Amino acid sequence: MKKNKLLAIFILLALAVPQQAHSARIKDISSVAGMRDNQLIGYGLMVGLHNSGDHSTKSPFTIQTLLSMLKRLGTTVDVRQLTEASLGTSDTRYLRDIRVENIAAVMITANLPPFARPGQRLDVNVSSLGDAKSLEGGTLLLTPLKAANGEVFGVAQGTLPTRMKSKSKKQRTLHIPTSGVISGGGIVEKRVNIDFASKSRFQILLNRPDFSTANSVVNAANQTFGEKTAKGLDAGTVELILPEEFKGNPFGFLSVLEVLEVQRDSVAKVVLDEKTGTVVIGENVQINNVAISFGEITVEVKNPFLPPSLATESAEEKLNVISQTSDINSLVNALNALGVSPGDLVAIFKSLRAAGALNADLEVL
Repeated sequence: MKKNKLLAIFILLALAVPQQAHSARIKDISSVAGMRDNQLIGYGLMVGLHNSGDHSTKSPFTIQTLLSMLKRLGTTVDVRQLTEASLGTSDTRYLRDIRVENIAAVMITANLPPFARPGQRLDVNVSSLGDAKSLEGGTLLLTPLKAANGEVFGVAQGTLPTRMKSKSKKQRTLHIPTSGVISGGGIVEKRVNIDFASKSRFQILLNRPDFSTANSVVNAANQTFGEKTAKGLDAGTVELILPEEFKGNPFGFLSVLEVLEVQRDSVAKVVLDEKTGTVVIGENVQINNVAISFGEITVEVKNPFLPPSLATESAEEKLNVISQTSDINSLVNALNALGVSPGDLVAIFKSLRAAGALNADLEVL
């Protein structure tokens, strides 16, 4: 019986059955406090561009940087000799009249990993600062890389590779010629001092703070190294005391600790990307009893323990009956089977949250 092309789906969800937590190594879900990356930044010039660099009229600071660099290298340039001199014209006007379009001002960023030693290579990101059309094939001149305190911890230099042009319109859209990565283009010049060998206390920082996961880390450490080795400070921090058998050997202690497997728990979460229509559903996501009407589709989610008399549709209208499950995947699969687009799924999940039927955090990108 078809009445107004109404599609009815009865999805049986065992809402009371909890999901089991998954195990993970401590090193994969946490980091050691004080042993982290440090961000570096620098300002420099890219040369060797094929007339795709900055224009002096729109980016005069590029020419100023070039002249300053040449002066440091022992070459003094009179800008009036590069243009047609005229009385009453300022130096700024002269700078704008210079035509050198194979250079570009760029910002360089890099991450300095913990325990990095002088001479170690780093990947550096290069991004245009002016109005250059493309940086591909250009050579980055020697540029200091500084930390937030102004100290120089590295230098960068190298050639940005040329990317192959794709015939796909989608890939051309994602291609950004004014930025790129120079693999191994940075060199560490100074190490970050970390007093590691003499430490007797450590703090483990969870990537995603959670009381259940933190408690699992505490239990795993105490069972392996003895009681009072670890204690939780908050949902994201676990404090560790170096065991007696590892005195003077914190390296050995952390190498054993980081491979211990613990029960990892997480908050139920649904992530929606409205631009692409992507829906990502995390574990432990559940929904309450709810009826959804979307266009010509009606979805009714029911608790299997409710009496049959509460059913609202006739047997002839029941097109699919899905076996009971404890998660939301059956709902998504049923909607996909009916041809619901990803964009429609986004709208349905937002409505579920508004109705209070979605037992999960909802993040919209």
